[in-house]
Amino acid sequence: MRNHWGWIIGLAVALGTLVHGAQSSQPAGDTFTWVGELVSLDPAAGKITVKSRVAYQEALSELKQFKAGEPVWVVWSGVSDHSEAVRQFRRPGTNTKIADTLVTPAELVSPEATNQYVTLRVKVPEAGLAAIKSVKPGEWVTVTSRHRPASEAEAVVAAKPCNESSTKISTTTNRSLRER
Repeated sequence: MRNHWGWIIGLAVALGTLVHGAQSSQPAGDTFTWVGELVSLDPAAGKITVKSRVAYQEALSELKQFKAGEPVWVVWSGVSDHSEAVRQFRRPGTNTKIADTLVTPAELVSPEATNQYVTLRVKVPEAGLAAIKSVKPGEWVTVTSRHRPASEAEAVVAAKPCNESSTKISTTTNRSLRER
């Protein structure tokens, strides 16, 4: 019986090592997604303008310290790899790296929020622009951003149209939040 337990423990350790080794060889989740309602697409500048929901009243109050066209760090409310709303706005620090994981550098189109939505402009890679070329203003897009981007140019890695179920979830969530 003693040899039997030794064999089981040895096998468990070996399997644990194999599983751990396989996990560490996979790329770490270095991106997260967020959603926004498309306002416009500017292929010449490589940017999209979207409206995103602001989750907290404090974040809406913070908007008063910014001017239209000013660069901001958008801190998203969410968990590791997904968000549907803004948690906070910050000024980009000079020579400061982004320490938080759910942050995207953006241009604040307007410091005015309408129905808890703020309008932002972000740089999107060419493939992302091509992927959402057929999306009409008012439709939703999913944007994939890098955790702790080194620059605005590296912040957004992809954009795509939201699928039908994502749009319905976002619309339902936003309506119920406004009714509170």
